[in-house]
Amino acid sequence: MPVAIDFSDFMSALADLGRAERTDAEMQARVAVIVNDLHALETLSLATLTEFVIRHPDAVPVLATCAGLTQEQLKNQLSHRLQTSNWKLLARTRPTELLAVLEEQFDLVRRVSEQLNKEWTFADVLLERYLWSRRTATSAVGQGRTVEDEVEAVVKALQLPFQPRTRYAGRRSETAPCDLAIPAGGKSAQIVVAMKGFNSTGSKLSDAVREILEMADVRLPSQYVYVVIDGIGWKNGQADLRRIFELWENRTIDGLYTLAHLPQFQADLTAAALRLDLLPSATVEHPKDAS
Repeated sequence: MPVAIDFSDFMSALADLGRAERTDAEMQARVAVIVNDLHALETLSLATLTEFVIRHPDAVPVLATCAGLTQEQLKNQLSHRLQTSNWKLLARTRPTELLAVLEEQFDLVRRVSEQLNKEWTFADVLLERYLWSRRTATSAVGQGRTVEDEVEAVVKALQLPFQPRTRYAGRRSETAPCDLAIPAGGKSAQIVVAMKGFNSTGSKLSDAVREILEMADVRLPSQYVYVVIDGIGWKNGQADLRRIFELWENRTIDGLYTLAHLPQFQADLTAAALRLDLLPSATVEHPKDAS
């Protein structure tokens, strides 16, 4: 992606990731179905909730929120106690164990019952939102996943092999972290991507900048390094954002994008993959410059 916009224009392209998540119509519809089906249960018990998640595996993280668990916290708990964070798999193959953990450790049945029977006031809603807004670190992880999902969708659409969240080897046999490596991490990496979405500032954002700087320092001349960032948290970390932008200006990295620039990212990624013979040129139309 050629540097065709200035720093202020790039910063203005940063989107509010939290707003996009709150207006997810598909998720709202899914939660509405789950709540209606819960109300339809004749009794609420460990046994009926176990049967419920067998029929509705997607309900597991929704039910967990009643016990105060965010999605990331749920995954961590399941990984620690049941050796996998895949709640859909657990709901299908080990539902009794899954619900037993949530009941024994987090009093799930009582908490779900309280939430279903509570007459919510506007003050209650404001309090819940305030308490969840204070979980900034976990919220940042969720926002990062939004960027990761969008980028991975581009890579999958091109049918490129990749390895997520790994390290790759570059100059001086040193390694650096990356969120996605094509076709794989380690010495096999030919294209690496950083994907960082934050609606808030803090240690997660600082760690992201450090990782991107490491990626730029280690990369070989034959390797491509792309960075996709988004979220209004970067606007409060302008000094860090400018350091990344300067890597792009100086051609130390090969591309810098927000989610609004994904068409350009796809064009650049396709061109790089063709040069590296990672895509069969006969089956891929050479992309035109999206800028």
